[in-house]
Amino acid sequence: MTLLSLPSRTDRDLYPALMSPQLNAKYPADDKAFVRIDVSLRIYWHTLFDICPELLELSSPDGMSIFRPFMAWAEEKKLAFDWSYYLWVYVWLRQSPFKERLLSDDKYLRSTMAASAARWAILDRGRSCGIVIGCADTADLVIGWKCRNVRLGREIELIEPEEPLPAPSDLFGYFTLPSFELDTFPGWQSLAR
Repeated sequence: MTLLSLPSRTDRDLYPALMSPQLNAKYPADDKAFVRIDVSLRIYWHTLFDICPELLELSSPDGMSIFRPFMAWAEEKKLAFDWSYYLWVYVWLRQSPFKERLLSDDKYLRSTMAASAARWAILDRGRSCGIVIGCADTADLVIGWKCRNVRLGREIELIEPEEPLPAPSDLFGYFTLPSFELDTFPGWQSLAR
């Protein structure tokens, strides 16, 4: 007697459909596999639009005209969705149909840089105290600081340096700070993929 039947497909089998809108569309909306894929994708959607809601101003109210093409591009580029997730969205937006509107207001750039800095400050477990994110499009820097003590939260700063740093060789660059002072410039690192 068999008490449980094994599922015909496992979540691991559905993984390719997470990143590919074409594969995702093969599952009807009432299929259990579609529901599992949709629930998994919602995490990434909320991670993006709950933190950077102004991006919804660029697209339809559901954000899918940004989200699905970005996910397909991210899969093609084999991007990791670490702290730099928001910066990669911005990179994609610069080459998308939203480019003109994106570049017309720097709030989108500031928002995605701040979101990435905050995510780094939450996720990083190394000894560095802060991260500095720069963009070739602006002299402004965004710094994400970890908690200095248990009574303080993480801090995100937008600074306009008196003497601009050299621009990163890619659109974005970053470096980490060993102390709670911005007193060194070791050079820009490129975003990991």
